[in-house]
Amino acid sequence: MHNKSEASESCCTTPGCCGEVDTTVDRRQFVKATGLTAAMLIAGQTDVMAGPFDAADFDNIIPADKKLSKEWIASLYARGEALTATGDDLKYIGMPINGICTGQVYLSGDGRLWNWNLNATKDRKHTPKGLRYMQPDVARPSTGQGFAVRVGGKVHTLDASGFQNVKFTNQYPMGRVDYADDACPVQVQLEAYTPFIPLNRDESSYPVIVMRYAVTNVSSTPQEVSIAGWIENNPNGSKGAKTCLYRELDEVSAVECSAKVKNANAIALGILGKEKPELLNLAKTNPGPDDVFDTDITLQDGARTEQDAKQAAFASMGRSFELKSGESRTVSFAVSWRLPYVQYGTAFGPRGTSLGRNHYATIWPTASDAASQLAIRESELHSATKTWVETWYDSTLPYWFLERTFIPINCVQTQMGQRVFPKDNDTEIYNFEEGVRCCPGNCTHVWHYAQGLARVFPMIERENRDKIEYGLGFDSNTGAIAHRYMGGRFGDAIDGNCGTILRVLRESQMTTDYRFLESIWERVKLSMDHVIQKWDPEEDGLLAGSQHNTLDEPWFGQVHWLINLYHAALKASAVMARQMNQPQAASRYERIVEKGVPAMVDLLWNDDFGYFVHKPGDPDDQKHGSTNGCHIDQVLGDSWLYNVGIEPILPKDKIRQSLQSLWKYNFTPNVGAFRKVMTNGRWYAAAGDAGLVMCSFPFGKIEPKSGKASYAGYLNECMTGFEWQVAAHMIWEGMIQEGLAIGRAIYDRYRPAARNPYNEVECSDHYSRAMASYGAYLAACGYRYDGPEGKLAFGPRLSPENFRAAFTTAEGWGRLSQNVTDGQQSVTLELRYGKLTLKEFALDKVKGTSASQAKVEVDGEPVEANFLHEADRHVLRFTNPLQLVADQRLEIKFEG
Repeated sequence: MHNKSEASESCCTTPGCCGEVDTTVDRRQFVKATGLTAAMLIAGQTDVMAGPFDAADFDNIIPADKKLSKEWIASLYARGEALTATGDDLKYIGMPINGICTGQVYLSGDGRLWNWNLNATKDRKHTPKGLRYMQPDVARPSTGQGFAVRVGGKVHTLDASGFQNVKFTNQYPMGRVDYADDACPVQVQLEAYTPFIPLNRDESSYPVIVMRYAVTNVSSTPQEVSIAGWIENNPNGSKGAKTCLYRELDEVSAVECSAKVKNANAIALGILGKEKPELLNLAKTNPGPDDVFDTDITLQDGARTEQDAKQAAFASMGRSFELKSGESRTVSFAVSWRLPYVQYGTAFGPRGTSLGRNHYATIWPTASDAASQLAIRESELHSATKTWVETWYDSTLPYWFLERTFIPINCVQTQMGQRVFPKDNDTEIYNFEEGVRCCPGNCTHVWHYAQGLARVFPMIERENRDKIEYGLGFDSNTGAIAHRYMGGRFGDAIDGNCGTILRVLRESQMTTDYRFLESIWERVKLSMDHVIQKWDPEEDGLLAGSQHNTLDEPWFGQVHWLINLYHAALKASAVMARQMNQPQAASRYERIVEKGVPAMVDLLWNDDFGYFVHKPGDPDDQKHGSTNGCHIDQVLGDSWLYNVGIEPILPKDKIRQSLQSLWKYNFTPNVGAFRKVMTNGRWYAAAGDAGLVMCSFPFGKIEPKSGKASYAGYLNECMTGFEWQVAAHMIWEGMIQEGLAIGRAIYDRYRPAARNPYNEVECSDHYSRAMASYGAYLAACGYRYDGPEGKLAFGPRLSPENFRAAFTTAEGWGRLSQNVTDGQQSVTLELRYGKLTLKEFALDKVKGTSASQAKVEVDGEPVEANFLHEADRHVLRFTNPLQLVADQRLEIKFEG
């Protein structure tokens, strides 16, 4: 049972952060309150999304007919172009550009580095209110660090102040900025990145940012060019004397700034290459570009300066060269740092931190050493990162969809998380909060929605299952998983328990054998049995008692979405039990589902409504939750099963009707109109924004009788992680347009003109649940993978006759291409990194095609495979397992 202290430690403890719900306003009052006319509701967007509406459209507050414009619908499917920004639209852009769990540094729209947060500092907006959605920060780079170019004696800072024309182009995890000015004879293109190589966690965790500047002489005469950067010696505000050390290391020259104190923090600026810098200043005393070009002092390796702690101190370095007309040269800078310790979040409240050692600081003894190791391998690391960028974006899927489904993974490049050695502990962990410096403890009921990290860096998720949920947060006596790993007052949330069990199967599938599952299975089994014993002791497949969940209070009675998630966890457990040669356990889990599914349908399906409802407990203090509302997660469990390749468990017609009802009753082209009636809750979609609200009440509402009234505000909000979960499910179920529309609404809310497109906000910044977006990508690809079984399958949902997209597996990634010509289906699998073992490959049949055999080749050499027909897909089982390595191509032609 959950007590009051558990509820009080939720992520919404700030008074008034959600508010109470007022449902007493009828339609006439609504129309009066909103001032609706026949004019468009959508304001402030360049493209008209929907309308016009009149008052009658809002009888149930959300219009059933969305009146989406033909142009907007067409934009859902159009390939489009990469996100770009110029002028005033640059101001909000902040792309996390550092390595995984190495702090937080943004790349601004005009190419500066800002929002430095290397020591996990918490600011006033790191709260459960998610303030940066409605109050986005304007980029605020400091003059303490920057870059500039000098041509013909004139200095141009490499930002919007130094160049008239600046254009930002998204290539996340890389960023590109182009600089041009009629008054400058050179143009500059910046490519900023830190190594980001899917599946390679360690090579993607450098505390180093590379700034590659390509300078081109666009004039008709030769030009003398200098380019330089500078940094401020103030990495930790230490009282010790400031020091600056010049070092010549392998493939990099660097100036490292620190202080003369034990375990001092350090920051370094380097230039990649064997050549020494022509420009070097260790004793710069003022910010900005002054003095960085006026010195040609030649210092030797090991030169050091020392300045008083109270004195401003900077260091700079750069290169000088001549460019002929039309000639280009690239100069690459490295900005690196080392903070040995960090106060990371482990509890609620301003003092809820613990001291830990930053993992990356145990790898590299100095900031310069980290830059040097990267520099030695920069060609390889840059190439691999660039290859991923090209593989991801060279797709037939719309650019907006590729961007919005991938970008939330950047949360692991922020102070949402730290990779630390806790105090007096020699085993490092990933300490993940829900959002940046808000709601600690690797919260199970939030993180189980996230799909992206598990597919891009699966090692991180595996380690978290072992060390966190089934480690620090696990009760080995009962099988309970604390919903925050700190234990104690944090009890076990049923959705967190069930979601974690599902995650274990997913993590096992992203390996090549069963060693991971074998190492953790007995703990997983104990946790599944705990869920049964605590919430379903009758084993009838229904739940009872206090059911704490991600909406931060215990619900009671029969809760549709929790039952469905419970059934999904049972199905996953049955699969794992059979893999671990425990058929009796598997049969037990399957029997519970067999009883529970029809019982859930009989009890909770409302045919008049067209969706599942929540039947709360009988006492007045249990009559809260979504009750008879249309709740966003009502078929969450079946949505989850697609991510682990298990067939749906609820009747297909009920799943589809539920999703159709969510579209009809919960998707609104103007959230502002909805919130003028349903006033309470936080704002993650503003007036003029479209979104899928958490819960609507088209048939009336039972008022909440217990719990914190503020939590009822959750039901009015648009939270992207939940929205993406539904969007993914819709795409899987063939509701392509509806699923894309939900995703595009999120994309539109995060346009650069309105806010930072790299910060998907829910409860604080870079919210982890937003990684549910990757599930929509998997759905669009029809991706199914089981590494230990050597099975890979696809079923593209968008333009299957001409489809191209990236994929990842346990040990390799690449690109799938599918084409249909003259009624014949063919596919090419290009492995671009790592390796891949395949025993079986399956492909959904494209409508209008037929095949009686398959021709299979690897790099032009024939491969033997058995061709099998299934109802809706082609299946190839290879006579001998295929062992593909990078740059190999598997080509399959299905012939009639």
